[in-house]
Amino acid sequence: MPLTVKFEGTEIPSATVAESVEAIVAQTTVLSLATSGEAGEAHANMAFFALGPAFDLFFVSEPSTRHGRNVADRPRASAAIWLSPPEYGEHLQGMQLTGECAIARDDAAVAAFAAYSGRFPSFGRDPAMRESYLAGTAASSLYRLRVKSLTLVDEPRLGRRNYLNLDVVR
Repeated sequence: MPLTVKFEGTEIPSATVAESVEAIVAQTTVLSLATSGEAGEAHANMAFFALGPAFDLFFVSEPSTRHGRNVADRPRASAAIWLSPPEYGEHLQGMQLTGECAIARDDAAVAAFAAYSGRFPSFGRDPAMRESYLAGTAASSLYRLRVKSLTLVDEPRLGRRNYLNLDVVR
């Protein structure tokens, strides 16, 4: 589903930026999520993810994990999504994202389930499992990282070393 947000911080049209983001996301299924602990210690983990039309990144995890506990207390989080370049230092494509992360509830849970099961069809085929995720009673939870800003590089589409620092407008 195409992104429905706008981007501020560049003269490049939002539709062109959205196409770049969508193309990069389409070529990878794993992101790296960074959270911070109680004493400010950094923690990174990897997660399979899906993109929602309002530039939300959805993933499944357990609240008992270190990152789950971190975002419960400190929802500010960052993520990185990238493609391996065909040659060192050439044709760079990826993004660093910052936003608020939390367990998806209510309408956000419905959107998360739709995006995640759309990307990973084997997820949630069982209607009872779907209901347990939407009700928040499953062993793991659907999470939403609502992206607020990003740094995007997409050399094949947007030019060499053109790092765009963008804000997401909903």
